[in-house]
Amino acid sequence: MDIKKVYGGLDPYATKRVQDNPRVQQDQAVNRNNGAPDQQLGDKVALSPEARLLGATMSAANAAPDARAEKVRTLKEQVQSGTYKPDIKKAAANLIRDDLNLIR
Repeated sequence: MDIKKVYGGLDPYATKRVQDNPRVQQDQAVNRNNGAPDQQLGDKVALSPEARLLGATMSAANAAPDARAEKVRTLKEQVQSGTYKPDIKKAAANLIRDDLNLIR
């Protein structure tokens, strides 16, 4: 198979120049004007308020004791031994209730 008229290189990134972020250039200029050497510049991480809230929420959830651990353990043992008999009518009623809540 012959491929003719290949435009550009095979690696589209080979011809692109990596350009610094304008914010980084601005920070470097400010630090130069303040007399801070470039070696002291480092990476910075700025988290949004939403990300901070999510992190705090996850930490609190991971630190909280699991109140249902005993119930989960009991159900797991029942399923493994084959003695678990779910209430089908109750499960169906809960599914319908949840669907109705979605509609409202």
